[in-house]
Order: sequence, then C-alpha cells, then structure tokens
Amino acid sequence: MTNGMHHNKYNQRLSNAITWLRFPLILFIILLHCYSVVKIEGISSINFFSIVYLPSLWLGETGVPGFFFISGILFYTSKKSYLQKLHSRIKTLLVPYLVWNTFLLVVYLLAYSIGFPQDINGKNIGDYHLSDYLRLFWDRGSFDNGNFTPILCPLWYIRNLLMMSILSPLFYYLVKYIRELFLSVVIGWWLTTYNNAFIPQTILFFCLGAYFPLMGKNALYCFNHYKIVLITLTITFAIADVVSHVFYPTPFNLQIHRLALLFNIPALFLLADYCSCRGLTNTLLPKAAFIVFCTHYPIAIVLRKTCIMLFANSSATVHVMLYITCVLVTTILCLCIYKMLDNHFPKVKTILSGNR
Repeated sequence: MTNGMHHNKYNQRLSNAITWLRFPLILFIILLHCYSVVKIEGISSINFFSIVYLPSLWLGETGVPGFFFISGILFYTSKKSYLQKLHSRIKTLLVPYLVWNTFLLVVYLLAYSIGFPQDINGKNIGDYHLSDYLRLFWDRGSFDNGNFTPILCPLWYIRNLLMMSILSPLFYYLVKYIRELFLSVVIGWWLTTYNNAFIPQTILFFCLGAYFPLMGKNALYCFNHYKIVLITLTITFAIADVVSHVFYPTPFNLQIHRLALLFNIPALFLLADYCSCRGLTNTLLPKAAFIVFCTHYPIAIVLRKTCIMLFANSSATVHVMLYITCVLVTTILCLCIYKMLDNHFPKVKTILSGNR
C-alpha cells in the first residue's frame, strides 16, 4: 500500500471513529448528569456512590473532554479560512445555542406567569432587569471561578467551543510552535485546578485534538501505533481511579481521576475504530446526538428529583436501579423528541441541531 493510500485509509477510519463516538459521548454526559443533578442523602449514599462511580464519573466525565478533543481535530483539519470557519459555526453552534437558551428562558417565564416562583442562582426571575436576562445567555448569575454556565447548563460546552473557535489563531501558534511544552503546562494547570475546571479543560482537550492535524499526524494512526501502551495505561488508571475514590482515598484523588479521563480518550478512539471497521454502527444515533445533548438535562433533573423524593429512604440497591432507569428513560425520551422533530418538523430540527 502506498503512503498516500495508507494516509487516506486512516483519514477515513478517523472520520468513521469520530462519527461512531458522537452518541456514546452524549450517553456518558447523561450518565454524569443523572448522578450529579441531585445527590441522595443518608447512609445508602456511600454505597450508591461506590456502585455508580464507574459509569457516572469515570465514564461520565469523559464525555465533554472527548467532544473538545474531536472539535480540535476537526477545526484544524478543515481547509477553510478562519472567517469561513467562524461563519460555519454561526449556523452549527451560535444559532442553536441562542435558540435553546431562549426556549428554556421562555419556559421559566411561563411558569412564573402562572404562579410558580422561579429562582435562578438565588434571584427571583420577577426581579430581573434586562441585563440579568442577557446575562443568562452567558452565565446564570455567577462566574464560579470559571465554572459558569448559561441558563441551559450543559451548553457551557457550546459557549466555550465558540470562544475557542474565535481564539483559534492564538492556539494555532501556541500548539504549532510551543508544542508539547504548551500542552504540558495546560495539563499541569488542569490537574491542579479544583472543582470543575471548565476553562483549563476546554483549552487542554481542544488543543490536544488540534495537535495532531497541526503536526501533520493522524490521531487514530498514532493511537494504533501505541495501542498496547495506551490500553495498559487506560486500564491501570481506571483501576486506580475507582480504588482511590471507593476504597482507599488519597490526597491525589483528583489527579488520578483526571489522568484516567485523559487516557480514556485514545482508548475510546481505538474502541470506535474496532467497532466501525466491523460494521457495528447506527446511522440514526450520531445524527440525534446534538438534540439529545440539548434536551437531556431538564428531563434528567425532573426524573432524578422525582425518584429521590418518592424513594428517599430506600436502599442503595433501589437507588442504583432508579439511576439506571433514569438514564434509560432520559435517553429514550430524548431520542423520541429527535424522531418527532425529524418526522414532523424537519426545518425546526435543522435549526435546533445546527444543521446536523
């Protein structure tokens, strides 16, 4: 096989792996939010945490970094000009971002108008001024050390991705010319920043994805080349992550967890490549991913709060079953919303999904 054919083969396999990963990464985010939107109390909470840690946090917190990594690859692989890329992201990111947040704001206002008090970040929506309404599209009233979110919380990812797109010329030079040194500094920043670390996480994984096309490398080819090492590190850190959070806490729990997330990315690409090469894929699920991402959060909140209210004093086993049920029901309902839009309101679906 010539170098050109080999190169084209891996480019296609990388594209297939990215498509394959879109829905699993969304599912990971649902796993996370069905755990994090509301916490259970009491003695059963410890056992519940021990059982669901692997899917809800080890896998769950891999979702958004995985998307940033993919976005970095795609942004710098594209041959379009900077302005063309920004124009494209107006349709694919900015318009749905504004529409979804506006929709949720209207829901809040309707609920308030029929007599349900609506507090957002401790402030009643009835006391809002124009600046407060506008701020909801950037954050909900608190910067929170960089972990701020818009009114539809998960869309902080879209907002941060838009900012990375605007600042992409800066990161082009940082990644292309400072290379591994720059990435190492950002990794250190991310590993030592507590709480959610949205800003370092955004920069790190977008730039890690950018590194491969800017260095003229195919990410999937590189992952395959070091497959044994990467899979070994993934398994090692997965075990260390679970053990340090469930059985033997250490002062370095956060660093162990984040290194586990870091090594999950190449392992997921290898898994996606394995599955897509064997025809194990579904054309519906990748197309539905964006709609599912935008609709899952309110559904997860309602389901989880209802379950915990109705079964507050239940055993950890019951709570685990409820958690799994909420994940499945949330996912199915979101897919139903996608199918309903696709079948009956295709133009609306196009706008809401950013023309995906």
